[in-house]
Amino acid sequence: YVTLGGGGLFVLDLKSAPMQIIGEYGQNVIYGAGCGGSQAKNQMFLDGGVSASGAGANQSTFAIFSFDDTMFHPKDGSSSNRQNFPMPIRVYQDEGNTKTIGNTEGVAAENNSGQIPGETTRRDSHGMQLTIDNKYIHTVDRIQNVIETIDTTTYERYTYDVVSRDGQSGRNGPTGMCFTKSVLDGDGLTLNDPAPDLLEITPDGKYLMIALRGPVPVSVPHGAQGSCPGVGIVKITKGGKSGMLVDVLRTTNTIDTHTPGSIPGGFDYTGVERSDVHGAIVVSKYDYE
Repeated sequence: YVTLGGGGLFVLDLKSAPMQIIGEYGQNVIYGAGCGGSQAKNQMFLDGGVSASGAGANQSTFAIFSFDDTMFHPKDGSSSNRQNFPMPIRVYQDEGNTKTIGNTEGVAAENNSGQIPGETTRRDSHGMQLTIDNKYIHTVDRIQNVIETIDTTTYERYTYDVVSRDGQSGRNGPTGMCFTKSVLDGDGLTLNDPAPDLLEITPDGKYLMIALRGPVPVSVPHGAQGSCPGVGIVKITKGGKSGMLVDVLRTTNTIDTHTPGSIPGGFDYTGVERSDVHGAIVVSKYDYE
């Protein structure tokens, strides 16, 4: 399943030589900037977010789709399905999505609320992980600092945050671990802003390891500014439907001289921290024994 930056999707048959396109979708079906996918038995889940280019600065997109993976083997003997078949199930779409990057059912053409926590209403689904029992998928919102959990059978949705200690209290409750690990030389940078990104589950199924972005994002500066760069450790709770940030493995990469840059919709950080973790991968030691 190959998502396309501007919208749309290719489904490829990896067993053919050369690889063959057996499914093709337009951007009005699968929105652009999809960066996350997980397969639960015969279902393939994908998401859609905001553009990495400057065009994404006023976009807001959080959407999750599900495909029946068994439908990409045509029974009539043909080598591929017709375009936009089978249609996916749109599992969840935020009601505040903008009419951008393929979405035609949004509330507005743009959202100019920036990315500062407590002020912005923008959303950006980015990164997805399945629990080891195939019951739930966890999809990250990089701007709102929440994770949406979907029941893979009923499609019921649950939400938890990565800013509070219990994962349920948001910015009004006791602060989570990102607050204590935040960059402190920002002179105005909002603290406790994890900006979670790509993630992976631990082999025992108990934790999610999530990349946390930094104050000067190398990519997507309009939607990925964070205050505690490193790897976040989320403890999975409630049988897989929820979680809480229990620690941050803080990374650092400081520079001696720098020119302050502009962060679109965010805070123009003038400090020296340049660490910016974009992905976390878990490697089991048993893979090499």
